[in-house]
Amino acid sequence: MRKSEVRRRSRTALIALALALALTTGGVRADVAPAPAWRLSGGVTTALPKGGLVYVGGSFTQLFSPSSSEDQFYDQVTGQVRAQCARSTTTRALTATPDGRGGLLVTVRAGDGWADANGAFVPPADTAIIRIGDDCFWDRQFAAPGIDPSNPSDLTIGLPVRVGNLVLASNSVLGPIFQSSLRAQVAAFDAVTGARVAYQFYDTISEIGFLGGSSTRVIARVRGSSVGPYTLGAVTPTGTLPLTQSLTFLADENTGVRTWIRDQTLYRSRPAPVNTLEAYDLSTLAAKAGWTAPVAPNLVDVEVVGARVFLATSRVNGQLLAQPAAVLLSTGAIDATWTPAALTRRVPDPSGAPYVPALTQLATDGQRLFVSGDFERVGGSDRGGVGVVSAATGALESWDPAPFLVSPLEYSTGGLLMTRPGGSNLVTRRYVAAIDRATGLATPWDPNDAGRVLLHQPSPVSALAVDERHLYFSSATTGEVWRADLATANVDETWRIVVSRAGGLPGSVTAMTVIGGLVYLGGEFAAISGLTIPSTPRRSLAAVGIDGALSAWAPVLDSLEPGTLLRSMLAVGRTIYLGGDFTTVSSQYRPGFAAVDGVTGALVQPEMFVLGDTRVYGLATDGAQTFVAGVTFGAPLVGAASVPDTVLTQYGPTGGVVPSSAAFVAGRLYAGLEYDVDAGTPTARQTRWSAVFADAQGLVHLPDNDGSVEYYPALPGTPPDPPALTALATGNQVDVSWSRAPSGGAPSSYTVFAGSVPGATNLAALLFRGATTFTTTAPNGIYYLTVVARNGDGTSAPSNEVALQVGCFTAPPAPGSLRFTTAATSVSLTWGAAATASGYLLEAGQAPGLSNLGSFALANTTAFLASPPFGVYYVRLRAVNACGTSVVSNEVMITVDGSSAVPSPPTAFAATATGNVVTLSWTPPTSGGTPAGYQVEAGTVSGDVEAVLRTPTPRLVVPGTPRGTYYVRVRSFNAAGLGSATAEVTVTVP
Repeated sequence: MRKSEVRRRSRTALIALALALALTTGGVRADVAPAPAWRLSGGVTTALPKGGLVYVGGSFTQLFSPSSSEDQFYDQVTGQVRAQCARSTTTRALTATPDGRGGLLVTVRAGDGWADANGAFVPPADTAIIRIGDDCFWDRQFAAPGIDPSNPSDLTIGLPVRVGNLVLASNSVLGPIFQSSLRAQVAAFDAVTGARVAYQFYDTISEIGFLGGSSTRVIARVRGSSVGPYTLGAVTPTGTLPLTQSLTFLADENTGVRTWIRDQTLYRSRPAPVNTLEAYDLSTLAAKAGWTAPVAPNLVDVEVVGARVFLATSRVNGQLLAQPAAVLLSTGAIDATWTPAALTRRVPDPSGAPYVPALTQLATDGQRLFVSGDFERVGGSDRGGVGVVSAATGALESWDPAPFLVSPLEYSTGGLLMTRPGGSNLVTRRYVAAIDRATGLATPWDPNDAGRVLLHQPSPVSALAVDERHLYFSSATTGEVWRADLATANVDETWRIVVSRAGGLPGSVTAMTVIGGLVYLGGEFAAISGLTIPSTPRRSLAAVGIDGALSAWAPVLDSLEPGTLLRSMLAVGRTIYLGGDFTTVSSQYRPGFAAVDGVTGALVQPEMFVLGDTRVYGLATDGAQTFVAGVTFGAPLVGAASVPDTVLTQYGPTGGVVPSSAAFVAGRLYAGLEYDVDAGTPTARQTRWSAVFADAQGLVHLPDNDGSVEYYPALPGTPPDPPALTALATGNQVDVSWSRAPSGGAPSSYTVFAGSVPGATNLAALLFRGATTFTTTAPNGIYYLTVVARNGDGTSAPSNEVALQVGCFTAPPAPGSLRFTTAATSVSLTWGAAATASGYLLEAGQAPGLSNLGSFALANTTAFLASPPFGVYYVRLRAVNACGTSVVSNEVMITVDGSSAVPSPPTAFAATATGNVVTLSWTPPTSGGTPAGYQVEAGTVSGDVEAVLRTPTPRLVVPGTPRGTYYVRVRSFNAAGLGSATAEVTVTVP
């Protein structure tokens, strides 16, 4: 292709590039986009962004990617969409609870939007609960406020439950200041208008968590003390809302129990290793007579029709059953007469492994059973992930809405509410996949591909970790940990780890990280083994080398209360931060949060002052501090700490949002809400964030734990440029100050680092807000100081490093190479810093070696600007401190005659592309004329100049750059003209 043809084809791209360059004057806020770049639907439970990919793991066997989601009502007769019905106008799924009268109750969150065929529905301010009527339209009469009439802005609310003509809801708040404990609250609202008609608080009760309603009462789990056991109770919707507590103890209530109320029975599924489905009579609040609890692992939903209890699980009492399984309502025994239409795939698994459906939800109208999951056929007929069978015979019904469903479905008389993915890229991926970060499409990488010869059994994934060569993934059901090659997707059959509980039952890994050649595992287990590891006791924490050998690293977690011992793990350098429901670490009191050495396992942070019942669910870092997110005595906890601090800086207000995880990206902390880490408060955007995972390039969000994934890229912003640092030691007194860079974003805080050797920050990290100076005393020694600036858009590069000699040892070395540039009558001098210098002495003479024109004391800096009279000057420099004066630097001859020399080319020119954002940077020249600015030149053919922009600063960020390869160079210029170009740099925008 001729060069002229290349130019013509690239004209559109270059115009766009030039416009992007011209608009790059103020920068763009470094925040996640207000809407996801793409959405992935499926049974995803964990994610890990790395490089250009997002790795996901979970219970999925198929994925839609990318996809949007639409909350839609489907007609129960025709199976067609009822477009006139209520819907959400935001990205949050329209999750709802049946109100027992054919309608649905919906809790309100900040940022929600609603509409139906009658237009937008905007509830009154401070509304906590709204309703979808039995006609599937928004009930515009009903709007319930918050629970506490004295605190209308607190909209924190649990499960709303309707009994008779009232809707009840509960929450827990901190009691009066002198009590410092939680207090449960309940409110009753008119079922027609939503007006609050009763309110009650319970001083001796810390929690009343509603589970659902019987015909006359609201059933709840009740906790007297903030750390005590749960019992089964009920609130009667009359007068003072009296609470009835039973003696029925609810075991495992802190460990992911699921409950369903059907008619006058409460069904309760306990987690592994128990896996039993309990039943309680709601008239007596005691165990149901005659019921023998079936063992049903991985149970996700329950429905009752007639004499059967239907279960969304594949095994009951150890037997593999056709799904949905059924047990007898009276006894819990397997119903051998139930033979439902088979749920299958269109094509058998190439490996020959039998297909076991993964169901997501059940619903019923009392005659039919609606089933959603990953199946493709029901009774031999095509059904795209949702089907209906007769609750009496199990035979396939004709109803067929034809979406592929992976999200909940809920029955109401106005229609069946379902979340329908809108994507068209359906791919088969079993339990783990790699998603292209830019497009949201699944890559070919597939370690569980049924077409391979697999020596391991694929199973749902609970945790992921990655190093430069492998992705490590843990099974949610078998306790196994495997690794797959990032390039080939081959599973390493020579590397296999198994964690187990007491008695040999499979354990689980809930958190995992890889650093320094070790794979750190955390979860629920009592022993670990492997191909080369005999069964070895390990209590919830272990580390295994990438060579498969067991490490001696073995901190021990324990707790006074039931719960998930380890929920989050974060590696920072050689420190491993731990968050969870633990009370002690290696027998030392550390409620919910600890830092241990990654080699020895020893605690490296003293006990941090937190309330006793503190549980940390998420950990994150910005490189300078560690963020913690969780709950303390039932109240949200969000804050920051750093080793060796023992004080937690708590953020607020939290809006009552308990975070389930934490992630830091683009200058913001995501922990339930989005937080400005410098201000320690939430930002103006009140979107609620559930499970979040992040790296420097973007944020992955699993909204409401519904199994879908949203990806938000981090946009380029205007972080600060490096400050200029000065420091002076007078004896053992140290005076440190810094100034903001004239370019870049405005800093909101600074962190001063001190190290024992050049480039190190191992001695101190001091955070300052609103100050640019500080004074302290320090022991004798040599310290290396830097400072970084931070704002909501990010963190600057480190400042100049100052080597500071505290106390007196010896005179400093000579300054580094002295250089100069000139412009008319101005002279700019620069030099390399001399370690331990507290200042410099500038000598000037009329001949080499002379200082007859004077000696001038300078501050501890590395630059000096002067405007001397016309003439020829011989200039040199010495470093000084309290112990003496250094030998002289190199000498330079400077001629000042009013003329300006053309500047030399800049140095260290670099260009990088992150997505469609191009960042250009360079270092100003240190010889020739002083630059007045810089000219950036770009072309799509090497040597061509097809886009030009001038800028006064040595940095340029170009968002929105079109795809293509660009050849870029930069020149310095001043009044004397344009200098030579730098070497050409190639940058490719994918």
